[in-house]
Order: sequence, then C-alpha cells, then structure tokens
Amino acid sequence: MTINFVEVKYVSPKKDRGLVSKEFIKKGTTLEIAPVILLSNKDHDLIKNTILNNYIFDWDNPDDESEYKNAIVMSPCEFLNHSYDPNISYEKNFKKRTIKFVAIKDIQRGEELTINYNGKLNDLNPIWFDLE
Repeated sequence: MTINFVEVKYVSPKKDRGLVSKEFIKKGTTLEIAPVILLSNKDHDLIKNTILNNYIFDWDNPDDESEYKNAIVMSPCEFLNHSYDPNISYEKNFKKRTIKFVAIKDIQRGEELTINYNGKLNDLNPIWFDLE
C-alpha cells in the first residue's frame, strides 16, 4: 500500500525527520498495513549502537519464543515520531508479520503524525531518549 496523503519531511533539529500529513486525515483512517522484516537478536546486537536502532519496533510476540524480538517496518510509517498524546495507533499482526497504523484523531493538513513508542496509547513510562 502506498500512502499518498503523508510525506516524510524535516520537523525539528532534535526529531530530524517525521511523517507529516499532506491533507486532512479523518479519525479511523487506516494509513497503512505495513509488512515488517524480523531481526534476530544476533542481528539486532549488530545495530543496537547505531542510528538504525532508533527505527526498530519491538516484536514481542507472546506465542513465539524465537530469537526474533525486533522488526523493521517497510513503510514511511517508520518515520513516525513519539508522543505521549499520539494521533496514530498501531497494532501488530504476528501471524501476517504486519503492523496496522490507524488515525485515532482527526489530523489536519501539515500536522505531524505520532505514535506512543511504548506501544500502548496511555503508557506514560519513560522512553530511551529525552523528548523535545
């Protein structure tokens, strides 16, 4: 699926790039159902001290005890920045190896799209970097 109504662009010095709407996005709109590439723990160890680690999603499949605990999203949604008041939610489909991204609020043209990196909308636990 190609997302024509968003673009990856520079948003700030600290965040660098993010995903920004090119048009109004109505609450409930599915942005994308994006495929993921699973990373083994061994592969993750190779990149965890690089900038690539900032683009990894936890792949915490409760029914799988394998060594694949991380994933890279093959989508512009990879550039969604963090917010404790996000406008996008995401849901992992472990069987299909996809992540579905859905607008949980109306989003105005030019507005940055964000997710809660903790995985749950109301999770206010600290993340691994200082917020802007």
